[in-house]
Amino acid sequence: MLHRPAKAFPPILLTCAAAHALTPVGTPRRAPAELSDWIFDDRCVLELRLSFSQPDFWDSLYVHYERDLGEYLPATLTFQARDYQNVGVRFKGQSSMWGCPTEKKPFKIKFDAFDSEQTFFGLTKLSLSNGFRDPTMLREKLFYDAVGAYLPCGRANFAKLFINDQYWGLYTNVEQVDKRQVRRHFGGNEDGNLFKGDPAGWLVWMGPAPEPYYEAYDLETNEGTNDWSDLIDLIDRIDNSAPGDFRAELEPAFHIHNFLFLSALYNLYITLDSYIGEGHNYYLYHRDDTDRFTMLPWDGNEAFAACPAYAWPDLLELPLFWENTNPRERPLVHKMFGVPDYRDIYLMDYQHLVETDFTEAALFARIDTLAASIRSAVYADTLKMYSNEEFEANLESDTWIGGELFYGLKSFVVTRRESVVEQLAQEWIPERRTGLYVNELMASNQTTIADEWGDYDDWIEIYNANSSPVLLEGMFLSDNPQTPDKWPLPAVEIAPGGYLLIWADGETEQGPLHADFKLDADGESVLLCDRDAVLSIDAIDFGAQSADLSYGRVPDGGADWMVLDTPTPGASNGSAAPVNRRTRVVRRSALR
Repeated sequence: MLHRPAKAFPPILLTCAAAHALTPVGTPRRAPAELSDWIFDDRCVLELRLSFSQPDFWDSLYVHYERDLGEYLPATLTFQARDYQNVGVRFKGQSSMWGCPTEKKPFKIKFDAFDSEQTFFGLTKLSLSNGFRDPTMLREKLFYDAVGAYLPCGRANFAKLFINDQYWGLYTNVEQVDKRQVRRHFGGNEDGNLFKGDPAGWLVWMGPAPEPYYEAYDLETNEGTNDWSDLIDLIDRIDNSAPGDFRAELEPAFHIHNFLFLSALYNLYITLDSYIGEGHNYYLYHRDDTDRFTMLPWDGNEAFAACPAYAWPDLLELPLFWENTNPRERPLVHKMFGVPDYRDIYLMDYQHLVETDFTEAALFARIDTLAASIRSAVYADTLKMYSNEEFEANLESDTWIGGELFYGLKSFVVTRRESVVEQLAQEWIPERRTGLYVNELMASNQTTIADEWGDYDDWIEIYNANSSPVLLEGMFLSDNPQTPDKWPLPAVEIAPGGYLLIWADGETEQGPLHADFKLDADGESVLLCDRDAVLSIDAIDFGAQSADLSYGRVPDGGADWMVLDTPTPGASNGSAAPVNRRTRVVRRSALR
């Protein structure tokens, strides 16, 4: 992600960061980029205290829930000695609500329910999950982290909840998918439609009128306008396009590369209480900046195959290209797997996950660290649905509880990985391209070099360090980490040791080497992505640039970047004179 200046935060939270409220988890992070980062710092187990003045508050919460009108009950929330008056509280969920045998119900807390100006460190809502179907309390957190490492996704950590000074238990604090989260991902000007795919968001066409869709989806933003035409158009493209037209119909309206990667994660972690399984627990957001929908995940507590609807003996051997057709097929999955290029990208994504993230070395340590951070809170939780012994056992191994099998977190990783490695070995998977570099750029070209039209436009140089030529067709160049598929590179070949100059002028009509974006002289990012458009082959964050000075690697393809007073577009940077040295190369996933 782009590095932004750290904001000033209230002293009370800085005290929290240095005191007992912070539980060490994982490696230290840089200063938060925004206020809400403090609330989702997973080194901190939050302590939230709700106080209700009504003696019958519990009955009132039930009444509000059963009315199904989204009504909130007023309460005071105390966090680190500060009181938030008149916050709204209600029960949430379905299975996790009625399936919980104790009073440890899931909650939603709305800070602006009765005071439209009230926020909580930049947030208006907290969503507290109760660990339903998870003896370890870690499934949802682990899955959200797995997705969030690559794709736009909510954040999660843990919170101890007290109600009228009684400890109510440990909860998973999950970031609500709402306009604030959308703007965190895609920019502060976003105001598109956000739909929740519940209870039956199969993306099946039900005609051009909006009314039939009301029972399967919820419109979460712009309710007053109540315009469903964009969702209906997307579903029409998905469900009604002929197989040969599917790709051409879908891509102008949907970020398919995000969904391919998300589908690989759903399948790998056997998270079937999702679009690929039950056909729900997701959001579709219509981005203003790209005019395309993207899918955002929700509700990961049934990750690691904690899904009773699919409890067959060989569940951990779930096929890579598994599809659910009950009671209707999921057309987005079915048609996606029918496109050879999409199948290739999906397999590339899957292979990357299995080779890097989904390993015993990576996940076992993470499981141990997170378990240590919440163990005392779990043990003290008398309203939890599972025992302390079941918590400990299920971290390591498969556990029978009440006649039902819960796969252990670590045993799941071992068994599932063995299965998918064997399955991947049966597939032909395209190799990821390497040895290509964003080698030099100029973000303020005034007199240095003109394009074929005589314009002094900004430019980006790509260098091929390989000993063989590389065809760029199918790859992407972007200046936005949240839109790595911004500009498809043309079918141009770069010779071994060769250079290619791309004009960043936003004038694609001028030729195939003119990108559809311009560079910002105040600083931004440049990303070069392979055909999956999630993992970057190379990426650079750069700061403010001076006119007619380029910024390049010295030597070509090297780790050091320098400001060059003698730009070398289309040639080696080896003889260029550096002005100074600064910043660093960024190796990362494009979407974060």
